[in-house]
Amino acid sequence: WLKKLHSVLRDLHNVRQFAAMPEYELFYWPITGLGEPLRLVFVLGGIPFKDTTPANDPSFQDRKTAIHPYAPEAGGLPVLTIDGKPFAQSRAILRYLGRICSYEGAPLYPSDPIEQLECDEMIETAEDLRAPLLSTFGIQDEAEKLAARAALVAEDGKMGKWLKIIDRMLGQKFPTKPTIGSVYLWSLVTMLRQPTFLEGIPADALAPYANIAKLHQYMSQLPPIVEYYAKAEKRDNFKPLP
Repeated sequence: WLKKLHSVLRDLHNVRQFAAMPEYELFYWPITGLGEPLRLVFVLGGIPFKDTTPANDPSFQDRKTAIHPYAPEAGGLPVLTIDGKPFAQSRAILRYLGRICSYEGAPLYPSDPIEQLECDEMIETAEDLRAPLLSTFGIQDEAEKLAARAALVAEDGKMGKWLKIIDRMLGQKFPTKPTIGSVYLWSLVTMLRQPTFLEGIPADALAPYANIAKLHQYMSQLPPIVEYYAKAEKRDNFKPLP
């Protein structure tokens, strides 16, 4: 009966905890991109949130414009509302979520300064990887765009350079627990794994990188992430490798 009482008290604590939580709503497109790391931090932290996209909200564009803190001058996503108050800037949101979300008792944004530094290093390195890709979204000719992206992720390409750096970095200090750093790095690298919404990325783009594959297997097999992707659509590239 003591075990049953403990279970009841734990469930009651969880109910009270969630009842006291703010209401979170994430506005982003129905792709992975910069929204996926935020979704995954919510998932790992076990915190409910509303994932609002044009695919599930017919009024998405109007609502986005109405709530965006930078409108009308800018309207970039993601935007997170906390009890209706909107906040922008994906990495600022990421760090906020890392402070309020924990996995197995450990905060996803560590409090130790060195661990924080390692976490931030992963985030900023992922940004260095992503940066060369941005110019390809403005290429109008489809064949030219596909060729440009393939060249970027080649081993001697601008993104290939950072894939080598990331693979070496993971070989030197592989994560021992999930953090917002490993979530962000994994999410952005996995945009380059087929099938992906990014057209023009060769199927073998990540094949040379054993430590990136190791990170993929580690992150993709965390139980909350397995459960999340069992139900998520168009996310096969985030599932464990065969």
